[in-house]
Amino acid sequence: MAFVIKIAETPYEFEQIERLNYETFVEEIPQHAHNPDKRLRDKFHEKNQYLIAAMNGEVLGMVALNAQRPFSLDAKIEQLDSFLPPFQKIVEVRLLAVQKTARGGKILYQLIQGMVEWSHGKGFDIAIISGTTRQQKLYKKVGFVPFHPIVGAEDAAFVPMVLIIQQFMDTQKHLIPKTQP
Repeated sequence: MAFVIKIAETPYEFEQIERLNYETFVEEIPQHAHNPDKRLRDKFHEKNQYLIAAMNGEVLGMVALNAQRPFSLDAKIEQLDSFLPPFQKIVEVRLLAVQKTARGGKILYQLIQGMVEWSHGKGFDIAIISGTTRQQKLYKKVGFVPFHPIVGAEDAAFVPMVLIIQQFMDTQKHLIPKTQP
């Protein structure tokens, strides 16, 4: 059975998201402190919309989207908007994670495509992300471009990046699934 991209809805899906966040943003990218529960809830959780890649009830990857300011990048970059291309409506990609055992396939690209489709459907024209320095090649490959120098601590450094939604759709339209009526 193939994985599906969908909006997270169930308590079990949210529990898996928190465990994946912990694995990624505590154990892999040392951005947060360890805890005995081995779960990490995003500080913007109540504002986030989560898209997940799931197969047989297992969350293989996820992207968290926040459309309400202030964004995390607002706290890191003074006058954030002055560094961005012109836009009408902006969304922040808060978190992007794929289970280690599921990396190297289509999941990340399908999550990005799902994020773009969701964002376009909601009227967003740009998406911003704090892209880990460890994955710059990958972020650039899917269409994100840096707009500011590196921010954050040395062991958890990030590059502020932007994705222009329509530009992605124009150049990657053969990859984006058609929206159902």
